[in-house]
Amino acid sequence: MMQTSVSVGVDLGGTSIRIGVYDVGLELLGSHSMPTRVAAGPQEVVEEIAAAIAKLLRDHPGTRPIGVGIGSPGPINLQTGVLGLLPNFPGWDNFPLRDALQEATGLPVTIESDANAAALAEWKSCSDKTSGLQSMAMITLGTGVGSGLILDGKVWHGMFGMGGEVGHATVDPHGLPCACGSRGCLEMYASANGVIRLACAVAASEQGSTALRQVVNRPGGFMPLEIAQLAEHSDAASILVFQRMGFYLGVGIANLISTLDLPMIVVGGGMARAWDLFAPAMFDAVHNFSVVYRLVEPRQRILQELNSTFIRPATIGPSAGLLGAGMLPFLADEIQSHPALPILEEKFL
Repeated sequence: MMQTSVSVGVDLGGTSIRIGVYDVGLELLGSHSMPTRVAAGPQEVVEEIAAAIAKLLRDHPGTRPIGVGIGSPGPINLQTGVLGLLPNFPGWDNFPLRDALQEATGLPVTIESDANAAALAEWKSCSDKTSGLQSMAMITLGTGVGSGLILDGKVWHGMFGMGGEVGHATVDPHGLPCACGSRGCLEMYASANGVIRLACAVAASEQGSTALRQVVNRPGGFMPLEIAQLAEHSDAASILVFQRMGFYLGVGIANLISTLDLPMIVVGGGMARAWDLFAPAMFDAVHNFSVVYRLVEPRQRILQELNSTFIRPATIGPSAGLLGAGMLPFLADEIQSHPALPILEEKFL
């Protein structure tokens, strides 16, 4: 009986893990989601991922897996498949993720940073079809802040695969210490955890509101979504939280544009759902801190204009990282033979 070739994508996040089985047309055949038990340690989590992959494949008889693609928070040494210092994954430093998952599944494994995987999916799904775009950056706002760079039609990895760590670029030299060892990293302010920190700081200040303090001081903690809901109901203190988040994100994007003169910046991840709350402050900061952006600033912010830098929310949504991971096994030969990952349009368009 003819078997259908499929790939397995794994999106490893600080809060949850998503796994999907894709056919050659990148149609999602089945998926599974589970919490990331970071404290259990990397080997235990790898075994859980392998078990979930095995079950998904059993649920789809007649398929032949060609490999597993995994998008992981960075930095990662893509040459060795070894994780670097992951601030949101204590105890996972220097873990050989690629080899461990390969041994656990018995399948070839291709590893990529989660933000690069998301950028690949976003670029493939819309940008290249609508504009012939060859360069862009994607910033993912999740538990942390990731970023992926596509330059001249290739994912930019840098020397060892650790290029594009915008989340750990400093946006406030006198700011909060980050678990990566630096201070004032973008991740400390524009991630989900960053919004929680900002909300606590505003609640403790003279600008705090009763409603915000009630949420922040509630036993058991709170979620950024609750602050967003308060902001949407005109709570001034909660609005201020997202204005501050947008400011720091805008500083990070301004530096990215000034350095690379990119035509498009895409903002994705769970926190991107609060776009309407943080985007005005973000655009103001980009304008104020990037002379390059001011020279090519579009007249409006809804539609892409020729010869202008366009900043927009992601169109795929939270599934971008998983889709990008699912693409990786189909591109495995090119990944191994090139220092940067070619985007092979003929395979996917």
